[in-house]
Amino acid sequence: MAIIAITRERGTLGETVARELARTLNYRFIDKKTVEDRLEGLGLDQRQFNAYDEKKPGLFAALSSVMEDYIRCLKKIMFEEAMQGDCVFLGRGCQHLFRGIPGVAMVRLVAPVETRIKRIQDLQNLEYREAKKQVDKIDRDREGFNRYFFDTDCKDPSNYHLTINTEALTVAQVADIIHSLADMIATPEQAATGQMMFRNLAMAQTIIRHILNDCELPIFFLDAECAGNEVTLNGIAHSPDVIEKARAAALIEGIDRVNNNIRVGRVGQ
Repeated sequence: MAIIAITRERGTLGETVARELARTLNYRFIDKKTVEDRLEGLGLDQRQFNAYDEKKPGLFAALSSVMEDYIRCLKKIMFEEAMQGDCVFLGRGCQHLFRGIPGVAMVRLVAPVETRIKRIQDLQNLEYREAKKQVDKIDRDREGFNRYFFDTDCKDPSNYHLTINTEALTVAQVADIIHSLADMIATPEQAATGQMMFRNLAMAQTIIRHILNDCELPIFFLDAECAGNEVTLNGIAHSPDVIEKARAAALIEGIDRVNNNIRVGRVGQ
């Protein structure tokens, strides 16, 4: 039930390595298309997805209420997919979302910038200047995405179990290294603990989205923390009636008890 979470610089063979791992291990590959399809199923269209996917949102996108729903949906999808086990994730904040969860192998792929530019030139038949522009932009976008949504530095090596320089390695060699790491990290006991943690995290996001989107309850800074069949709610509401409605709404399938710590107040007071 191992989970492999990969982040990458542009031109470090990230997607190819992730696909190779998924193929050889018979794991599911959770890539951009997987996330995009699931977001569409939750009501976000491709235009909205493209405004936020692995980039810092522009001014108008950042002011949209869709942005908050996007990040709630992204968390829900990532946790639900991880809960099923045996999958490879590529980017989209996985190193932050999965940090501290047992049974997850965290890896970052890097390479010298000139090596990365040359790979993009060869792959896409681009001139040096265009390849460099693409490498710089995508690296900048991914760094901005992680800082904006998760307040984390994706280049920080302490976020990972292993950072691999892919300059002199083949795709198969990189995949073998990551496979060995996952075997060491994801013991059956750790995988079982991680699966339960993912279940609780996914359930919490489902409850938050149900209260805010489906029930349309005006609660600021709403947070939920699940532990088995129990959930604790925190936030600020303008009336006891809204708080009681949130408590009732949190009793979704799988939840039997709600600890309601939402308080009455006004934002800014």
